[in-house]
Amino acid sequence: MPQIGPAEILVILLVALLVFGPKRLPEIGRQVGRGMRELKRFQDTVKGELDEVLHFHEDDTPTPSSAEPSISAGDAPPALPAAEPGPTPAPAPQARPGSRPPSRFRAPGPPSNN
Repeated sequence: MPQIGPAEILVILLVALLVFGPKRLPEIGRQVGRGMRELKRFQDTVKGELDEVLHFHEDDTPTPSSAEPSISAGDAPPALPAAEPGPTPAPAPQARPGSRPPSRFRAPGPPSNN
């Protein structure tokens, strides 16, 4: 990949000055800076998410030095009272063979034969 030195940067700035003019050049520089900042933020976010996924199982294994102390019977909260028997909830409707799950893009009703 070719290297860009100070002479090349100066030529690029002179061409940008001639093309855009002295009034729009600071605005374009700010826009380029915002774009670079957003790109950097996006790269950091993606890198953080990938690191989190790749090191997910490493965080799950507790080490003896970081293990939490166990709770004794005296420290435990009191048990919840037994639930009173009440009406049983209705069973969930069963899906019919060949039916599709509801979609927010389709009106509910029988499937259409398109």
